[in-house]
Amino acid sequence: MSPFLAVPLVTSLLAATSPCFAQAVAPAVPTQPSAPAGADTVRIGTFKQIEGDTRMGRAGAQRTPTPGDGVNVSQRLSTGKNGAATIILKDGTVLTMGPDTTMDLSQFHFDSTTQQGNFVLDLLQGSVRVVTGLLARINPELFKINTPTSVVGVRGTDFIVEAQAVQ
Repeated sequence: MSPFLAVPLVTSLLAATSPCFAQAVAPAVPTQPSAPAGADTVRIGTFKQIEGDTRMGRAGAQRTPTPGDGVNVSQRLSTGKNGAATIILKDGTVLTMGPDTTMDLSQFHFDSTTQQGNFVLDLLQGSVRVVTGLLARINPELFKINTPTSVVGVRGTDFIVEAQAVQ
């Protein structure tokens, strides 16, 4: 057997048995077009790391995510006292949720061809570290984080926002 034929076979075997390797060698998938208002089935990112008590979904329909699970538009994400999670969005933005955090990914659209779109995150309580991706670097005015008492307009590439729950 030629060594050149073995490489695709080994790559396929590794991709089938290792999710990390599969992501590294998987071909790029085109970004989905913008979803209609209210659509909550458009995958906008992926859970990369999860620690402790972490949940996704609204009250009554919550579930515990696992690394590799998708994150959708309009989805509520929360962590408990010992929880933390890291999410990578399609434009390369990295969101790291701290303990006791609740947030809604209200809006996200990113067109990889034009590198245009928008992002709105509603941070209801807790803290989130944001390392911005292409969207905020190209259109910082369209990248916003709302808290119960303010709106954060992004002008940097790595920042932390903390919000106290309004009583």
